[in-house]
Amino acid sequence: MRFTTPAGLTLRAALAASISGAVLAGSLTVVLIIAVVGGMIITAYASDLLGYVPIHPPRHVWPIFWSLCGLVALGWFTRAIERAVRAERRALLERAVPPSEVAVVETSHLDSAVDRLARQVGIPVPELRVDPTATPLAYTTYRPTDPIVRVGRDDTPVIVISRGLIETLPQSELVAVLAHEIGHIANDDLRLMTLVLVPFVAAETLTEDEGATTNVSEICGHLLSFVASIGVSVFSRGRELAADRAAVTLTGDPGALAAALERLDGAEPTKPTADLREHTRSANAINVLPTLGPAKTVAGVRSTHPPLETRLEQLRSLATD
Repeated sequence: MRFTTPAGLTLRAALAASISGAVLAGSLTVVLIIAVVGGMIITAYASDLLGYVPIHPPRHVWPIFWSLCGLVALGWFTRAIERAVRAERRALLERAVPPSEVAVVETSHLDSAVDRLARQVGIPVPELRVDPTATPLAYTTYRPTDPIVRVGRDDTPVIVISRGLIETLPQSELVAVLAHEIGHIANDDLRLMTLVLVPFVAAETLTEDEGATTNVSEICGHLLSFVASIGVSVFSRGRELAADRAAVTLTGDPGALAAALERLDGAEPTKPTADLREHTRSANAINVLPTLGPAKTVAGVRSTHPPLETRLEQLRSLATD
């Protein structure tokens, strides 16, 4: 069963929200338990030391201290999640420059295409930047200074395409890819993906302080991040198909997007052999292709994108409507 209808997308969102909510609750619980247990160990040593001096604090002082340990740990954990998300956004944009600053490659038509497509769907015109890499890439992300979780829709994310994408695709296919990204913005996918993403980042934060997986925090973090990746992927796959449909509506040319997807999927020599970013949580960016991990190896329930054939089948059906 393919959840590509509006009702199906809602079902996917509900399922992803349930998984992500459970992961976030689990991550916070792990941090709270570790902090409180640590506080209890500290007070046990403190009680032994105080046994040698004439100081006897009231019994209710210790539970208050344990609670404070938990609150401090939760505050630190929240701050760590925020730093991780902002660092990734910064990495996604650090090399990208306005099209006018790109030498050699012709980019004069790109800004006008984005402006026209954005006006078609009635959204603020997003900023367009070009990454100098030769790898064909197209993704949309927020700026590092933007709120982690946005509450409104009147925002202007940044669309990033690479020099490799411009050099690989003819103009009609490049416009189709830009329409796909505009479709994500119009469908509010980036904001919704961030909501699903935060629990994933929370789970991975538990694994980042240590290199080994021999402690409770590491083990719980890996288990929770595995479950969270399923929630991210369930949500993402449906949104990719919706963005493909939006691109066809905007351009009126399903063949252009289909050709672009096939051309990019076949660009093996320039495709990244490793994760574009370090973790799957790089869903900080909505991508036209599965650059969150090797597309050939990350499959099944953890795949962030539908199979190419599924996308082409949908585009063929739209061409015959």
